[in-house]
Amino acid sequence: MALFARRHLQRILNENAAFLAPKQLATVCKLLNSVRDEYLSTEWEQVILNAASKFGTVKHEPVLAGDRAPDLWFKAADESFEFVADVTTASDRGLHKLNPVDALDEEFWRHQRKAKLFTGGFDCQVDAYPNSVYRGSGERVRLKLPPRRDFENKIFNAEFHGFLRQVKAQPEKIHRFDAVGPDVGVHFTYDPAKRGSGGGGYPAFTAANVIDQNPVYNALKAKGDQLKAAGHLGITGIFLCDGGCQILRSAITHWASFTVEEIIRYFLRQFASVSFVTTLVVRETHCSTWHDRKRSVEAKLYLNPRLKIDSTALAQTIAKMHASLPLPQCTPENAIYELRSTNGMCGRHMGEIQMGGNIKMSARLLLELLAGTKTIQEFEADYTLQPGQNPFHQMLAQGRLISKVTVEHHPEQDDDMVTLEFGEPDPAVSPFRTGGRPK
Repeated sequence: MALFARRHLQRILNENAAFLAPKQLATVCKLLNSVRDEYLSTEWEQVILNAASKFGTVKHEPVLAGDRAPDLWFKAADESFEFVADVTTASDRGLHKLNPVDALDEEFWRHQRKAKLFTGGFDCQVDAYPNSVYRGSGERVRLKLPPRRDFENKIFNAEFHGFLRQVKAQPEKIHRFDAVGPDVGVHFTYDPAKRGSGGGGYPAFTAANVIDQNPVYNALKAKGDQLKAAGHLGITGIFLCDGGCQILRSAITHWASFTVEEIIRYFLRQFASVSFVTTLVVRETHCSTWHDRKRSVEAKLYLNPRLKIDSTALAQTIAKMHASLPLPQCTPENAIYELRSTNGMCGRHMGEIQMGGNIKMSARLLLELLAGTKTIQEFEADYTLQPGQNPFHQMLAQGRLISKVTVEHHPEQDDDMVTLEFGEPDPAVSPFRTGGRPK
């Protein structure tokens, strides 16, 4: 799964071939066909180049006066102004490597499945090293978690497995296990009153309590130095994109953290050579089911107050570029997770299976079942189907064969929907019945 629909990305690549050199296009395709930490940067770069190309002339990595080529050179369609810009992403990837709480959750859930404990009721709390964290302090929140390679010895050890055995033997009682040590502070609790759900918590470690040492500032500074080396004397800018960064996404002011606006304003005061910064943030609306959630891109333009430029045309162009961006298919964090789990070659499945007189489901899922790359057991587990709830088994048991197949195409997503209609019980696969006079 990519951040944007793979079908949409392919159309963008087709259109970008109008201004990308064959070697550049081949490099981009190679990058998009391999999973790596900077994958989302390539996606964002291509959709931004494509959006800009709709409102003027675009060049990718043009040779200018300096030692480095910028990602984008743009001249407005009416030739009223031009700018060069770099595209970058900000992510919490480095902070998560220092604080591997996602790996902890993943391992904890894996051990629950292995022990066949599916009823929930578990809670996991993680401590932090004691320090003084506030705006401007040199200290950061650091969770008391060892490297993942040490999880088995320090967390998921013999005492932990004894805790799971106690839960399994006495599921109506409260159980607790504490993994504590110089570099570990993890507390597991099982409460039968909370079955059906799970919980957990840890101190937030993504806050920007140091204004010039955080994912947003680090990404901006790296591009600011590169833009300075490009040697362009006109308008220069940075498109700062969401690669999974809580600082960039947060709209809440916190006493211990600098806001993204404060960080960008500070950066622009340090880099007079950067005329503007545009942030592109993925927003997600929460709905009752994951499949119903909607995602959009929010854009905001920050101008360097030290530069005297006519910003009206620039702001209008940025707004039009933003309006032409495709909709994200998921959050950046989920995009990276899915890319790694599918080796980057599959987009997102559509919707939930709908059952009744007919079956409506993902066309790709149906093909995977027929191809044998997804087993019936995996299919039933994915949709939490209890014994006897498999819709295909139900139709076959009723002697009802497929009478019609309809495919509903969705070119803006990475899947289609297929509807399987079933006829009345067919004597070819069902018992004979008492006859009657034809109607």
